[in-house]
Amino acid sequence: MPSILPGFEYDIFISYRHNDNKYDQWVSDFVHNLRLELVATLKDRLSIYFDENPEDGIRDIHNVDKSLASKLNALIFIPIISNTYCDTSSFAWRQEFLPFKSLAANGELGPDVTLTNGNVASRMLPVRIHEIDVEDTRLLERELNGALRTIDFIYKSAGVNRPLRQKDDGLLDNQSGTLYRNQINKVANAIKDLIVSLKRGSGPNPTLSLPIRPFSTASISASVPETIRYAVSNGNRTTVYLAWTSFELKAKREEMLITLQKAGFDVVPTIDCPSDEDAFRDKVREYMEKSKCSLHILGNEYGRRFEADDSMSFPAFQFEEARKKSESEMGFQTFIWFSPEARETLMGAQSGEAMKPAQATFINHIRNNITRDMVFSNSTGPMQLVEDMRAITVQKEVPQLDTKDTDIFFIFNQQDEQDAELITDLISNVYPIETMNILPDSEEAYRELSKQQIPKSRLAVVYFKYAADWAIPFAKQIWKQIGGASSPTPIMLIGEDDPRSNIARTFKAPKVVSSIVPKQDVPEEVKRVYVKVVQP
Repeated sequence: MPSILPGFEYDIFISYRHNDNKYDQWVSDFVHNLRLELVATLKDRLSIYFDENPEDGIRDIHNVDKSLASKLNALIFIPIISNTYCDTSSFAWRQEFLPFKSLAANGELGPDVTLTNGNVASRMLPVRIHEIDVEDTRLLERELNGALRTIDFIYKSAGVNRPLRQKDDGLLDNQSGTLYRNQINKVANAIKDLIVSLKRGSGPNPTLSLPIRPFSTASISASVPETIRYAVSNGNRTTVYLAWTSFELKAKREEMLITLQKAGFDVVPTIDCPSDEDAFRDKVREYMEKSKCSLHILGNEYGRRFEADDSMSFPAFQFEEARKKSESEMGFQTFIWFSPEARETLMGAQSGEAMKPAQATFINHIRNNITRDMVFSNSTGPMQLVEDMRAITVQKEVPQLDTKDTDIFFIFNQQDEQDAELITDLISNVYPIETMNILPDSEEAYRELSKQQIPKSRLAVVYFKYAADWAIPFAKQIWKQIGGASSPTPIMLIGEDDPRSNIARTFKAPKVVSSIVPKQDVPEEVKRVYVKVVQP
């Protein structure tokens, strides 16, 4: 099957050392699972070149230039980075990695792609299955002309450094905290971003015969007056320096990065930590200079130490740079998050890898030297921490929206729009009701609207059927914003019992009522709670 773009032989080329596929067929399984994930991720059917059997593939006795040149003419190159991949005398390095790099650099598309969101990504998409030697990392960074950014499939435990397998997802001692299923999905999503951007860039530039009409970046579908509608401004976004962590916290840092971005923060750095110490120092200072605050995640490990000064680790250096900036720049905030797992270990609440003495000393040093612009947080999770950060760092003028008094304010996600409309029609026969249909990618707008509209309502209802992953966090955040237990307006979180996974989706807090009921009972349950809570 040819590439989706003319002039290319394949969409994806898989490069690997065949030794990495002999023991348990890891690479073969990876390619098989990636194919399945791509089918569910993209509408396009992508072609993949994968030489599974070296005896049937290109060997040193063949004319490599002629045999491989057409196959290397691919849109995306995925090298499987292992303990042995960066062997400059190996076939994979000499005849695949370096030639593709040259082809990409001299080809029409170039080595990098500007994604639809404005970020730039390489057509080389490294997948790493081992923690490799520092020398190998430096070699890759030289060849790639920048910091190494990989999607990792690494199972890390005491004395263990091996590829992460699909059956490892149920094991608890993986210090990297990654799940095979999630990593496969990350690879597929990265490929999708590249493919969509490459297709868009290869087409003709459209011409418009009519003037472009201004449009809003977000909108609200609601029954309240037009003046209540509110658009999110992308200006004045706060940039957070999210410090590189020790290895065991890498997955937690990735989770935090996504949470921050969804909350409206710009986050730097988004590249992997440089292996070269001088490059590391330079990048820390470069990104710190661009930031308005910093966030440092602490665990049990002290982290990699500098060769010239083994008393200083990479995480400690970043904290010291943030401390210096906080002293010299008014308003720069430093947040330190002591992860729950490390905190439990320190307090003896669980058995596991003990905290390193150097790390315990470092944490005590931070606690004993907290200044006015530092926050040491024991938040239970990323979402709670990010909400606290938002309250401290985000300062903006809030427009006074034209809300109205009502009995019930009914909030739902666009995923559940059809069912919600039937439910609200039945409720509106008895009580005045205002509805808010939350569209994707604009929750900031709805939070402010909810914050102002709920106090003018006698009962706020957050409804879900398929959108449970949205509803629970949204209800928690809104509950906080309207005053929590002191709010005059109670919140009702109600979900349908189909799908069955909804049964466990509840939120318990003062002035909150949670219910999971059959679809046909939702309207009556809302009316019942209204009578009980609002009209006792």
